[in-house]
Amino acid sequence: YWTFSHYGTTLGSATFRTVLVNSFGYGAAVTVLSTAVGFGLAWLVVCTNTPGKAFASTAALVPLIIPGILNTVAWALLLSPHTGPVNRVLRDTGLPAFNVYSLAGMVWVQTIHVVPLAYLMGIAAFRSTDPSFGEAALAAGVPPRRMMRKITLRLARPAILAAALLMFIQTISAFDVPELIGVPGRTMVFVSLMYQALENFPPDYGTVGVLGMFIVAIAALALWLSRRVSRGPGTQTVTGKGFRPSVIDLGRWRWAGLAAAIAFFIVAVALPLLILIWSSLLPGYEQPSLAALHHIGLSNFRAIWVNPSLARAVRNSIVTAVAAALIVTALTSVVAYITVKTRIFGRGLLDTLATVPIAVPSIVVGVGTLYWYLVAPLPVHLYGTLWILIAAYVTISLPYSLRYLTPGMAQISDELEEAATMSGASWARSFRSVFLPLLMPSLLAAFLYTMIVSFREISAAVFLVSDGTEVASVSIFQYWSNGAYPTVAALGVLMVVFLSVIAALVRLVTRKFGVRSTG
Repeated sequence: YWTFSHYGTTLGSATFRTVLVNSFGYGAAVTVLSTAVGFGLAWLVVCTNTPGKAFASTAALVPLIIPGILNTVAWALLLSPHTGPVNRVLRDTGLPAFNVYSLAGMVWVQTIHVVPLAYLMGIAAFRSTDPSFGEAALAAGVPPRRMMRKITLRLARPAILAAALLMFIQTISAFDVPELIGVPGRTMVFVSLMYQALENFPPDYGTVGVLGMFIVAIAALALWLSRRVSRGPGTQTVTGKGFRPSVIDLGRWRWAGLAAAIAFFIVAVALPLLILIWSSLLPGYEQPSLAALHHIGLSNFRAIWVNPSLARAVRNSIVTAVAAALIVTALTSVVAYITVKTRIFGRGLLDTLATVPIAVPSIVVGVGTLYWYLVAPLPVHLYGTLWILIAAYVTISLPYSLRYLTPGMAQISDELEEAATMSGASWARSFRSVFLPLLMPSLLAAFLYTMIVSFREISAAVFLVSDGTEVASVSIFQYWSNGAYPTVAALGVLMVVFLSVIAALVRLVTRKFGVRSTG
C-alpha cells in the first residue's frame, strides 16, 4: 500500500543530515574547482596566444577516455597513505602525505574526472563570444587582465553557471569515487548510502527510493536554473557577422599557460595511466622500483581470458554497448526526422521525452529501471538478463545521441525528399536512400559515442547486474573490493585501449561531421 513513512524515516534521521552536509560540501568543492580549471584551460586555448594549443586541448580531453572507476582506482594506488608512490615522494621531500581516503581525496579525484566536461562547455562559450567588446576595451587602453575580468568572464558567466550546475549534478550522482574513496574513509554521501541500503538484507528499497527522488529533485532544480541562466538577458553575444574570438597576447606569461597544460596532462593522464600499466604487469602490487622490474610479465592479461567470469564480463560489456548503440541510433534517427522534418502534432513532446533523461542522474536511472522491471507485469522477465542493462544504457544515452543527429538532419534540404517522393519512392525508401547516406557521419558519431558511454557506465550498471550478466566496469569494482589490484589494473588497461580505439574512430568520423545543404 502507498505510504510516505519512508520519507519521514529517511529524511529525519541523523545519518541523512550528515550525508546531506557531506554531499553538498563534496559537490560544491568539485564544482568550483572543476569549473575553474576547465574554463581556465578553455580560455588559454581559445582566447590567448599560449603555445602548444593542440597539446593543451588534447590534454584536457584525453581524460574522457579513462572511465571514472579507473581514474579512481589509479589515484587510490597513487595516493595510498602507506604505499602510494606520490605520497612516498612527498615524504621524501619533507612534505606531509596526502590521505586519499578523505573528503579532500574525493574532491581531488572527482575534479580530475569532470574537468573535461567543463572544458568542452568553456570552449563553446569562448568561441561564441563576440570579440568586438574585448577589442574595443583594448583599443581604449584597458589592460588585458582587467578586460578579461570585466568583459570576457562577464560574457561567459551564463555558460560558467550552467557548467557549474552540470558539474554539481554529475558529482552528487557519480558512484565510483564515493564508493571506492569515500566509504573506506567513512565519508558517506547520497550515492554510497543508496548502495549500502540496497546491499542490506533485506534490501531497504524505501530508503533507496527516497534518496533517488531527492537526487532527482536536486537535478531538476539545477536543470531549471541552468535554462533560466542561459536564457537570461545579456546572454546573446553572437552577432550575425562572421567572427573569431580575439587573441590576448600574454607576453612572457604565455609559457606559464603551456606549463599549466603540461601539468594538467601529467596529473590527469600520465600518472593514472602509468600506475595502471605498472600494476597490470606485476603478479602483486609493488611500488615502482628497479627491483620490481624483475617481476614484470603478462600473467594478469592471460588470467583475464582464462577466467570465465572476467571473459564473460568483457564480452557482456561489448554486447550491451553495441546493442544499446544500435537501438539508440535507430531511435534517435527517427525522432530527429519527426521533430525536424515533419509537422506531426506532438513532435515537440516527443523531443522533450527524448531529452528528459539528461536531467536524471545515471544512478537514479539504474534504480528506477530495477524497480520497474521487478514490479511491472511484463510478459517476459528481464531482470537477470542483459536486456535490463541495455534498457538503462538506452535511457542514459538517448539525449546525447539526439544532439548528434538533430543538426545533421536540419542540414539536409527538403528538396531531396520531395524529389524522391515525386519519383514514386515510399517514405521508407526515401528515408533509406536519401537521409541515411547523408546522415552517415552523424549516425556513426552517435553510434560510437553511445558505445563509449555504455561501455564505461557503472553508476546504473552496479544496481542491475546479476550472476551471469556482469560487465567490465562492475567487475573492476568487485575485484578492487576483494583486493585483486593487478587484475583490476590489467582489465582497466584493456578497457582504456578499447575506448581509445573507439575515440579515434569518433574523431575520424566527426572530422566529416555536417552535411552541406543542397538548397
